[in-house]
Amino acid sequence: MKKYASIIVSDNLKIRPGEEVVIFADRKNLEYCDDLACCIRGSDAQVSTFYIPEIIRPVEKITDIHSNALISADAVIYILETKGEKLDLSKEVAFRHYLCSLPIQYKGRVCMMPGFSEEMKEAAMIDYSELNRRSRNLKQILTDKNIRIMTDLGTDVRFSLYQREIKIDDGDLSKPGLFGNIPAGEIFTAPVEETMNGRLVIDGSIGGLGQVKMPFRIDIKAGIIQSMDPIGKKDDIFEKFSEICEYDSPATKRVGEFGIGLNPGARIIGNMLMDEKVEGTVHFAFGDSYGLGKSSTKYHTDLLIRNPSIFVEDRCIMKNGKFIADI
Repeated sequence: MKKYASIIVSDNLKIRPGEEVVIFADRKNLEYCDDLACCIRGSDAQVSTFYIPEIIRPVEKITDIHSNALISADAVIYILETKGEKLDLSKEVAFRHYLCSLPIQYKGRVCMMPGFSEEMKEAAMIDYSELNRRSRNLKQILTDKNIRIMTDLGTDVRFSLYQREIKIDDGDLSKPGLFGNIPAGEIFTAPVEETMNGRLVIDGSIGGLGQVKMPFRIDIKAGIIQSMDPIGKKDDIFEKFSEICEYDSPATKRVGEFGIGLNPGARIIGNMLMDEKVEGTVHFAFGDSYGLGKSSTKYHTDLLIRNPSIFVEDRCIMKNGKFIADI
């Protein structure tokens, strides 16, 4: 039952004897915290936990006690719930920023597992050496190329990746300064904003909002959302995403990310932590580009597209969600 935790500790983080690990968890995720702590102790490492009750969330700033622990930790694991009736994650931006950046500035590495659930265990128990091989091959295919994404529902968008750094999320969190998610399994970058034109049809899920029930269209010019309209009637998810786009406009309407899922054990459940890793999907984000592009804001909203066809310089590498190129 703890195999997923053993893999995270031994294969992803590669915890070594004598290391100090800090876990941040809440009530819903205490079982996963216990599993990880058990495996960490089994590796002859030391583990400390911070329990974050729902009543004090959102946590808007980090405490001195948190800071001291993060600075001294060799590894940090974050397992907090991402949904709640009164939970506004935008107010936890500063807390998450320091939780990730402080360990990396010193000697630590960070494993982010926000909203981890039972459905994600299989996606954590994959062949990471194979994921690494395929990620690197796909990165080489995409580097500095012109890309076109199409779907049967009407997505048809073009953009360039010229001189844009492509990041690999292959689950390797073994060295100081590394940061990543579990489940892992994507490559991502930021399109060259002014080259992105066309239409997206969103039919997968939206970060923080869940699975899309009513697909909707987004028309884009020079990397900025020009208009949006539902295919059918408007629903709550469409309305909420429309609101998010106005939070810090135009930054929240500017493209900030393009990614391709590569995890064969992942499936769409409405949580972007795993959804964006599903093989046979692509995702775009609007808002902050994490330093990979020009967009900068405290907001970053991912949108998932199912069963895409991907063209690289007019060469089709994926057809309706299936790789046809050898990666």
